[in-house]
Amino acid sequence: MVKDEYTLVLVKPDGVKTRHIGDIITRIERKGYNIEALKMIDPSEEKLRQHYFDKVDKPFFPELLEYMTEGPIVGIVVSGTNVIQAIHNMAGATNPGEAEWGTIRGDYGREWPDGNLRNIIHTSDNVNSATCEIGIWFPEFDIKDKQ
Repeated sequence: MVKDEYTLVLVKPDGVKTRHIGDIITRIERKGYNIEALKMIDPSEEKLRQHYFDKVDKPFFPELLEYMTEGPIVGIVVSGTNVIQAIHNMAGATNPGEAEWGTIRGDYGREWPDGNLRNIIHTSDNVNSATCEIGIWFPEFDIKDKQ
């Protein structure tokens, strides 16, 4: 028996500002996945440091922090069979210039001449990161209670 998985989707500030929240949710639901939790978040530096713990020491982290605090983000917990890989594929390549048309980043993301990416969305890439990230942004959501 195949078990449902849970994953985190973050609609980044550029996705919120350009009003693509509904488009992203529609794509997720049309694939048959379930929206388990949804909220608008004003991300703190502390939460972003937890989320991007592996990038804190990278030279681009200050720009990432500035980007992610430009405005609110939308956090979404999604469930379904093989949902982690499916949503990750739906998002497309991290760099919008390399993302295929038909993916969220390919359709809505932007790459600026200064090298800054505006890639609309974050998706968890494996079960461990999904569990950790859901715990950061949705501490009230207990995956164990759902399984």
